[in-house]
Amino acid sequence: MKLQVKLLISIQFLHFCAVTVFYVHSLYRLDKLKRCFGPAAKVVPYTPRLKREAAGSPMASDDFSQWTVLLGSDTIIPKNVFERSCHRVHEYCSEKGKKLRGFQGKPGHVGPTGPQGSPGRRGSQGLVGPPGLVGDIGAEGPPGRNGRCNCSFPDLYVQRIAVPGPPVIKIEEKIVPVPVVVVKEVEVTKLVPFEPTPPGFLPPRGWSPGMPMPHPDYTRKMIKTTPGPKGPPRWSAGMRRQTTTTPYTGPPKQPQGEVDPIDELLRNANETQFFNDTMESNTTTEAPYTGPPTLGPNTKECRLNAVGIPVLHAESQYREIGSWMRDAAPVDTAASHRRWLTDDWASPVLYEYENERQLLNKKQKIKYYVDYMASGTGGMIYNGSYYYHRHGSNFLIRYNLETTIQVQSDELEIAFEDCPRKHDQSFVPCNETERDIWLYNRPHNYVDYAVDENGLWLIYIRPGNDRLWVSKIEPDFYVVDSWELEVNATELADAFIMCGVVYGLESSKDQHTYISFAYDLYRNESIAVDIPWYNPYRGLTMLHYNPIDSRLYFFDNGKLLSVNVRIEEEVFEQEAMLEDYYDVK
Repeated sequence: MKLQVKLLISIQFLHFCAVTVFYVHSLYRLDKLKRCFGPAAKVVPYTPRLKREAAGSPMASDDFSQWTVLLGSDTIIPKNVFERSCHRVHEYCSEKGKKLRGFQGKPGHVGPTGPQGSPGRRGSQGLVGPPGLVGDIGAEGPPGRNGRCNCSFPDLYVQRIAVPGPPVIKIEEKIVPVPVVVVKEVEVTKLVPFEPTPPGFLPPRGWSPGMPMPHPDYTRKMIKTTPGPKGPPRWSAGMRRQTTTTPYTGPPKQPQGEVDPIDELLRNANETQFFNDTMESNTTTEAPYTGPPTLGPNTKECRLNAVGIPVLHAESQYREIGSWMRDAAPVDTAASHRRWLTDDWASPVLYEYENERQLLNKKQKIKYYVDYMASGTGGMIYNGSYYYHRHGSNFLIRYNLETTIQVQSDELEIAFEDCPRKHDQSFVPCNETERDIWLYNRPHNYVDYAVDENGLWLIYIRPGNDRLWVSKIEPDFYVVDSWELEVNATELADAFIMCGVVYGLESSKDQHTYISFAYDLYRNESIAVDIPWYNPYRGLTMLHYNPIDSRLYFFDNGKLLSVNVRIEEEVFEQEAMLEDYYDVK
């Protein structure tokens, strides 16, 4: 504090000294001026300066103004110097200072068009806007026509009960016993699951649902037929094959005609009684099978006959590319009502909707952000888990929607090298030499999951091979069996599996196309099919079969659709006869 006071005092003292010096100097100047211009000062008369002419070059007064410029009363500047200086000053002011500029002239003629410049940099992708408001409910339309149900219902079991003690009828003095059998139809509302025989075996002939379980000693070994050296030609797009029949090598068939219902009932009753007696006489049991999973028999044998008219369920609130799914093996009723949606060729997000009403109104319930980018549109919801192909790798992922636990498979022989991606998740264009061959005739697909009555399947393509590959897998990604089909995977638009048969669609862009490829995976034989298919919006990117409601779900140019199917269930004859305890003659 004291130092600051001392500093202020010093500054004030210096200021006072400076003022005093200036004051004394001013007094001295004033005194000097008084002495010079006062009354005692000597007045000197003013004599103006005379102009001198250059010696030897007399110049007239008229010529003087042509070479000089007079500024004021006593400043003469050469005219050329003055004009050059003015020109420079004017030029500087007009170009640098934007001053002294004249009026704007008339526009000139339009010049020729210049060369096109290079395209500018692509801007960053904007944020996704909020969904719009739900519109008002439209007016109720007129009632439609009565539809025809194509749903597949389980057959009713027919229980045959033999009543003992046949009555006696007297005819022409003779007593003839007539057995009476009462046939009672029992409607089954809950199907009893069939306990399968050991893997690779079939139940004995004559066995039907409702009978006691067959003994392992009387089961039949399942025979797989393999195509001969002169098999059917390899399938190609647009190919139409004629239906061919396989020669029957079994016992001679009985001529078709009317069968006496009493004889049929008696035969069935005798076979049931003989079967029960035989089963009671055998008391030996075998240990249950504990080995790795095997293919086993086909759970349901059927053939696709036709497809119905597409039904529009909703529209996707995202892009025109994606997929939508329904759980193919729901754990409860609530899970069977939920629907799921994916967006674009590769996405780390799975959108869940509570039911189809919420899907129609675009009200999402949950967004699942998986740890890896899901590649393609072939994902599947199965038994409460999301199955997808990890982008840029040969791994398969199972994401549990309840616990969010992910399980990754071992490395599989699957093509996966795709075009590089940008920061906005879009793909950089590339040629076939920079990537693996795509599955189907659409980009960025390598794996397509499928589910039918037999469980989970995998449709894929291998690196360096254009054939279509199919594998039967378990939920833990254990590969049970694999097939290499005689079809170019890049020529099909999509494929699905139903009743153990893989079907191939020709085109996803044509409005009217065909399902023209079929292969029975359990019989190892091709099937001639030619089923019309309709693409309403000409942009199919996903096609799956769901065994819960026996419908085909597909994603067509941003629209979520499904179609009903019409199937033909047949009893397929064995191609080789095995020894059995029945005498077939």
